[in-house]
Amino acid sequence: MKRLGKHPEHNSIVQELVAEAIRGGADMIEVEYDEGYEEVYIRKDNIGLGTRFKGSEGDLLRKELYGLAKKKRRMVVDNVEYELRARVYDSFGEDAFQVQWRRV
Repeated sequence: MKRLGKHPEHNSIVQELVAEAIRGGADMIEVEYDEGYEEVYIRKDNIGLGTRFKGSEGDLLRKELYGLAKKKRRMVVDNVEYELRARVYDSFGEDAFQVQWRRV
């Protein structure tokens, strides 16, 4: 999985992850906090490909996810528009996130 730079210029971390997930045919993204890292799982059926973010990158990812949970967002991937939404749930006392999308 491609790692993002510390300062994405055009897209947010969430948008970069979702674009990669859509291109790979994934169903959703899940993000959980574990031992100082934001663990990201791109899921297709019951298979997950993971990466992790720490420090300011992890903080930025979590902030974006809280924002997305409050308000849906639209984005375009390969000339197709998608609506993103996030759900916050409890995972062992920590907030975890599930990001899903639908074609508009």
